[in-house]
Amino acid sequence: MTELMEVKFNKEIQNSIKQLIDEKKLNLSTIAKGVNKSPSTLSLYISGKYTGDVVALEDDLKNYLSLFSKKENTENKTLDFVETTIAKRLFHAANMCQLKGKMGVCYGTPGIGKTTAINEYKKTSSGVIVVDPFEQSSAREVLKQIANHLKLSYLNNTSLDEFTSNVIKKLEKNKYIIIIDEAENLKIEVFKTIRKIHDRTKNNCGVLFVGTDELRALLQKVQSGFPYISSRIGYLEKLDALKMNDIEKLVHQYFPSCNDRLVQYIAISTNYNARSIQNLLDLCFDFVKSENIELDIDVIDAAREKLLI
Repeated sequence: MTELMEVKFNKEIQNSIKQLIDEKKLNLSTIAKGVNKSPSTLSLYISGKYTGDVVALEDDLKNYLSLFSKKENTENKTLDFVETTIAKRLFHAANMCQLKGKMGVCYGTPGIGKTTAINEYKKTSSGVIVVDPFEQSSAREVLKQIANHLKLSYLNNTSLDEFTSNVIKKLEKNKYIIIIDEAENLKIEVFKTIRKIHDRTKNNCGVLFVGTDELRALLQKVQSGFPYISSRIGYLEKLDALKMNDIEKLVHQYFPSCNDRLVQYIAISTNYNARSIQNLLDLCFDFVKSENIELDIDVIDAAREKLLI
């Protein structure tokens, strides 16, 4: 009779997994998902009772532990929100539209911090509904995002008019504002539906369309063909590039002692664009930490070569 071979477990891997769980750095379910196994399988392995392919499982666990170690040793910079001039102007527009029940528009170059400002406004204010439509989203798809925020149930076979009416009933009870990000992606039918919502809530729901310069061009098209929509725009704000004071605040979160000359060099290198600045600073931060060097023009140039700016 053939004797069964004793299964040998790698004690080092077992102990490493136990340590992660005991120190509450990870839980069993998270590790199991990372190696595409069930929690029960991983539990059996840790206790030495797993009867499956131990070698294959331990290979997966070894790779997982290696990746986790790299993540642990990689310092990610978490930025606090910076109230730039862009954010202040967008806050003012949103606040006015919400309190006065107006329809407004903020537009400007991509990457200047519009979406960041929208998310901060939502976080710090009440009654804010943010819609982030896909390109060429339909009115129904936009209404679904609004309904989800309002915790309003809906049926896919409900007519658009009935769906809109149900949304209006919920919105007219409080001082809401609907902020539509990347509004240049909207179809004309969406503008019509939003206009209807705005009108029928009797100035109890403000609307703010936010987007790029393409949004301005779209509104000009709307103005020529659908003046009953454009005539309701009560506030128009063009958002320009960041100011040097804004950029200084961003840079100093990464490099508190960075001098004015380097701040200006970063601003020029990124064309005063917030998204490009953050990408550049991330790379500069990695270079400085990994090489144990000071931030200088050479570091900035080396980081810039890795970006499409």
